[in-house]
Amino acid sequence: MSHHEIHTATPRPWFDRLLARFHEWLFAAEEDRRAAARGWQVTRVPGSRRRVYRDPRWDTVHACEPCGGTGWWPYEDAVCPDCSGAGVVRSIPAAAVAAEQTAGRTGGRS
Repeated sequence: MSHHEIHTATPRPWFDRLLARFHEWLFAAEEDRRAAARGWQVTRVPGSRRRVYRDPRWDTVHACEPCGGTGWWPYEDAVCPDCSGAGVVRSIPAAAVAAEQTAGRTGGRS
C-alpha cells in the first residue's frame, strides 16, 4: 500500500475575501461608524478580522504628582487639593488650549 496525501484545506483567497466582506457588512460597519462618531480611534488588526477601539481622551488622564496617585495630601493629613482625592488629574491637550484661546478672542467663532 502506498501513502497518498489528499489536501482538503487548500487556500481559498476568494472565499477569505468573501468572508471578510460579509463580516464587514454584517458586524463591523455599524460599530466603526459609531466609534468614529464618538471620536474614537479604530485600528484593524492585520491578518485578522479583529478591531481595536480606543478613546483618545484616556491620553489626558494621569496620576496626580503631588499625592503620588493616592488622593491623600500627606503634609496636612487631608484630601489632596490638586485632584480632590481622586488620585488622577486630567491634562488638557495643547490643541484644546489653543482652540479655547482662539474662541475667546473671536467670541466663539473659529
